[in-house]
Amino acid sequence: MDVLETPGFPGLLQATFVPDAELPGQGRMAFWGTADPAAGGVAAGLLDRADGTRALDRLPTLLPRDGRLVDEDVPALLVPLSEVLRTLAHLVPGDDDARLGRSVYAWSVAARWALEHVVAGHTVPFLRPAADARALAHWRLEPAGDPRLDTLAEALPGAAHALRLTGPSDAGAVVTDGPGGDRVWPARALLGAFGDAVADACARAAAPAAVARTPEAGGAGAWIAALTGDRAETAHPGAPSVDAVGRWAATAAGERVVGRLCLRLGLPDGPDAPWPLTLHLQAADEPALSLPAQRVWSSQASAIPLGDRLLDHPQETLTASLGVAARWFRPVAVCLGEARPAQVRLTPMEAAALFGDAGNDLRNAGIEVIVPRELADGDRSLGPRLRVGSRRGGRRGDTAGTRHRTVTYRWEAVVGDEVVTADEVAELAARGEPFALWRGAWVRVDCERVAELAALVGRTGRLSTAEALSVALCGRHRTEEFGDVPALAEGSVAELVGRLREAIANEEPRLTGVHADLRDYQKRGVAWLQSLTELGFGALLADDMGLGKTLQTIGLLAGRPRERPQLVVCPTSVVSNWSREAARFAPDLDVVRHHGPRRATRPEQFTPGTVHVTSYALLRLDAELLTSVDWDLVVLDEAQQIKNQAAQTARTACRLTAQARVALTGTPVENRLSELWSIMHFANPGLLGSHHRFKEQLAVPIERDGDTRSAERLRTVTAPFMLRRMKSTVVDELPAKLESTVSCDLTAEQTELYRAAVDEAFGTGEEGLGTGIQRRGNVLRLLTHLKQICNHPAQYLGAEDTDAGQLTGRSGKLERATDMLGEVVAAGERALVFTQYRVMGDLLASHLSAQLGLDRVPFLHGGTSPEQRDRMVHAFQEDDGAPPLLLISLKAGGFGLNLTRASHVMHYDRWWNPAVEDQATDRAHRIGQTKTVLVHKLVTADTFEERIDALLRSKRSLADAVVGTGETWLTELDDEALRALVRLADSGDTV
Repeated sequence: MDVLETPGFPGLLQATFVPDAELPGQGRMAFWGTADPAAGGVAAGLLDRADGTRALDRLPTLLPRDGRLVDEDVPALLVPLSEVLRTLAHLVPGDDDARLGRSVYAWSVAARWALEHVVAGHTVPFLRPAADARALAHWRLEPAGDPRLDTLAEALPGAAHALRLTGPSDAGAVVTDGPGGDRVWPARALLGAFGDAVADACARAAAPAAVARTPEAGGAGAWIAALTGDRAETAHPGAPSVDAVGRWAATAAGERVVGRLCLRLGLPDGPDAPWPLTLHLQAADEPALSLPAQRVWSSQASAIPLGDRLLDHPQETLTASLGVAARWFRPVAVCLGEARPAQVRLTPMEAAALFGDAGNDLRNAGIEVIVPRELADGDRSLGPRLRVGSRRGGRRGDTAGTRHRTVTYRWEAVVGDEVVTADEVAELAARGEPFALWRGAWVRVDCERVAELAALVGRTGRLSTAEALSVALCGRHRTEEFGDVPALAEGSVAELVGRLREAIANEEPRLTGVHADLRDYQKRGVAWLQSLTELGFGALLADDMGLGKTLQTIGLLAGRPRERPQLVVCPTSVVSNWSREAARFAPDLDVVRHHGPRRATRPEQFTPGTVHVTSYALLRLDAELLTSVDWDLVVLDEAQQIKNQAAQTARTACRLTAQARVALTGTPVENRLSELWSIMHFANPGLLGSHHRFKEQLAVPIERDGDTRSAERLRTVTAPFMLRRMKSTVVDELPAKLESTVSCDLTAEQTELYRAAVDEAFGTGEEGLGTGIQRRGNVLRLLTHLKQICNHPAQYLGAEDTDAGQLTGRSGKLERATDMLGEVVAAGERALVFTQYRVMGDLLASHLSAQLGLDRVPFLHGGTSPEQRDRMVHAFQEDDGAPPLLLISLKAGGFGLNLTRASHVMHYDRWWNPAVEDQATDRAHRIGQTKTVLVHKLVTADTFEERIDALLRSKRSLADAVVGTGETWLTELDDEALRALVRLADSGDTV
C-alpha cells in the first residue's frame, strides 16, 4: 500500500470507497482525515448541509505510524455513493481545494471513468451465490480491457484505499502482493468494486418502476426484479442458475483465462505462531491477478471475473492443483480433507523448505510460490561479510613493494547492511531455527552453517594490498570458508580506492617537453597514465590500433622525474621507430638504444633521466642485468608479447623493479583470458590473484559457461587500470574502413590435392586422427596443409623455386588476387598484402612483379633487418617511385608500422583471429590516414576457409566481451564435426 501522505489529524479531507457486501449500488463513500469530516465536506462543496448533521462512524483503516503499518479505526462520514456520485464526478482536478486530499480527486477521476463506461453500455447483469443457498443479483462494469484502469490503480494514493480487510464480507477483494498484503484492499480490486457500484446504482436508478415492483414474477422475472429493485437477493425456483448466468456473462465479457495454483507464504504473528500459507488462483499468463481460495469456493459459476477477463473452471483447477502440490510438498496434504481449504499452517522448518528445493519443485510442477520478499532477496538473511581495513609495510607509491604489503580483514556477521554482534550470532545458532525475530523483524538463518559463522565472527586475516584493492573494487571476495562473500572496505583501503577514483577522473595532463598537438582523447590518456603511475599503480593502455599509444606514453615519460632511468621494451622491428618518435615529439628526452654489441653491460651505465629502448629478445638475453636496475618506469609496447605467463619473457618482465609499470597493446585478449591475466599481472601484480585461482574463478566460468556475473566482476576490477578506446568512438575525422570477403574458386589441381589431404588425415582405420596430444598435432597439420593448398599447390608441394610463369592457372586465389592488385596498380593506388607464410610471400613477390610489370615487390618478414625494414617503410610512405605494393608477413608486420599511404589491405591467407587481422589492417587505418581503407579478405569457396570465416564473423564480439578464441579451438572438435568442417561442399562422400 502506498504511504499515506498526511497521517496526522486534523489534516486534509480524505476519501475512501466502502463496498457493500451484497448490493454493490449501496456502497458508500467515506470521508475522513479531519477532526470533523462532515463540516469539511460541506465547506468544500462535496456534501449538502443535511449531510453535515449525519452521525460519524468508525472506518477500519491501515495507516503508517512510526515507520510501520498499524490498524486504526478513524472517525468518518459514510455517504451513499448514489448521493455523492454527481458532485464527485464534477470536481475539477485543476482547481484543487486546499482542504481536499489527493484521494478525493483520485475518486473523482474514477467516477468519471466509471460513468463513461456506463454511458457506453459496458455493463452486464450478474448472479453470484451467497450464504444459506441464496443468490445475489447485481450489475457489473465490464471496461473491456481499458488500460486506464491499471494506470489509475498505480496512481491511486494510499489514503484512497487504506480500507482494512475485516472478514468474510470482503471476500471479493482480489489480493495482490505488496506491503499490507492480505490486510488492506488493493487499489485495483477497490477500483473494480467501485466500478461495479457505479454500474449497479445507475442501472437500478434507470429501471422502470413497473419492473421493479414485480419480485414475485416467475422464471427470469425474479432475477430481473433483483436487478432493478432495492434488494439483490433472488431465491425463486424459476430463476436462472448461477452457472447459467455465469456462462452468459462469460460470453458477454469475452476472453477466458486459465488459472494456476499460487501458494503465498505470510509472516507469523509472533515468534511461536505458525507460518500461514494461503491458497490462491492466479491467471497463468498474468500472475499479478489472483483470487483467494475462499472466493473460489464461494462461487458456483464455471468462470469467475478476474480483472477484465474470466478465470475458467476455478474450483476444478484449485482442487486438481492442490493434489499436485501435496505430492511435491507434503504439508499441503493436511488441507485436502477440508471442504473449502484456504490456508495451511506451517512449522518454521516447513516454511524454510519453500525457499529451497521444495519451492523449486513446486514451481517446476507449474505451481507459483510467493514468499515474503524481504526474506527471499537476501536482504534479511544472516550471512558473513569481510571488513577489509588497515595496511602495513611498504611505502606509498612503491610498486615494487606492493606484493609484499598486507592488509587486515575481519570476519563479521550481517543482515543486509546491519552488523550482528558475536553474542547475537551465538544466540541465533543456539536456537537452531531457520527464522528468527531480530530487532523487530524476521530474518533467515542457515541452520547448517550458522555455528560455523559464529566461530568465524571477529577472526582476522591478511591480504596483499593489490588483492585487497581488487576486493574493494568489486565488493566481494571468494573465501575457502563461505565461498563468495560480500566485502566492505574501510580505513586505508577505502582511502586508496578514493584516491584511485579521483586519479582516473583527472582529464588534464601536465605536458612537459612534448612538442605535439594532442587530440582530446590523447590528452585524457596522458592524464590517466600520469595519475595512475603517480599513485604507484600500473596501467594497461589498450587503445585501438592507430590511436597513438606511443605518443601518449612519450607524454608520460617526458613528465616523469629524472631521478631514475626508464625502460621501454618493444619488438625488435619497432626499436628504431620508438627512437624516432621520441626524438620527434620529446626532443629533450635522452633516449638510448639498448641494442647491438655496444649496449650497456653494467647497472651503473643506466643513468638517471635516460630512456632506454630495448627488444623482447634482449630482455631475455640480458635478464640479469635489466632486472638488477632500479627503474623509474617500465613500459612494455605490444605487451601481447608476454601473453604466455609461463614463458621466459613474461617471467623476466615481472621481475623488473620499477616505481610503476605500463603495458601497451591494442589486443589485450587474443585467444584466452589468461593473456589478460599475464599482462595485468605485470602492470599490477596480485590484482587478479594467482593464475590458478583466476582460471578457476573467472576464466573458466566466462569462457566455457558464458557466466555474465564473472565477466562483470572481471570488468569491474580491471576497469580502473585499463583504458581502451575504439577508433569509431574517439576519432570522428578518421575515414571509413570497408571490409569485404572475397570468394575464390579451387582449380582442378587444388580440388584433387584438397580431397587427398583430407582422406589421408582421417585414414581408413578405426584410430582416425588419434587421441590427446597426437590428435591435436594431427588436426593442426591437416589445417595447415589445407590452407597451403588453398593458397597455391606450389606452396603445399614445397616448390619454393618455381618460376613465376609456372604459378599461373594453378590457384584460384592467386588468380583473383592478381586481378584485384592489378586494378590497384592501374588506378595509381597502393596496397598492403599480408600472408602468414614466408614461402607464400616469396611466391607472391616473384609472381606479382612478373604479372603486373613491376621491377620488384618488396617483402617484409621476420628475417628482414631493422635497417631494411626502415628503408621499406620509408620508401612505401614517401617515395613516389617505389613499388605500390608491399608484402608483409602477418606476425612480423602486425604492429609498429605506420603505412597510411595504403588505401587497400589484402589478407591473402587468414590467421583466423579477428584481433590479429585487425591489428595488421590498422597499419593503414590509423591516425594520418586520409582515404577510405578497403580491406579484402580472400576465402576459398566450399572449403573449410569459408566455414571458419562464417563462424568467426558470428563471434566478432568475443574479444570485446573478454572471451577470446584462436585457431587452437579447432583441435577440440570431434571427428564428425571436423569432417563436416573440412569436407568439400561439392563432394558426394562424407570423407
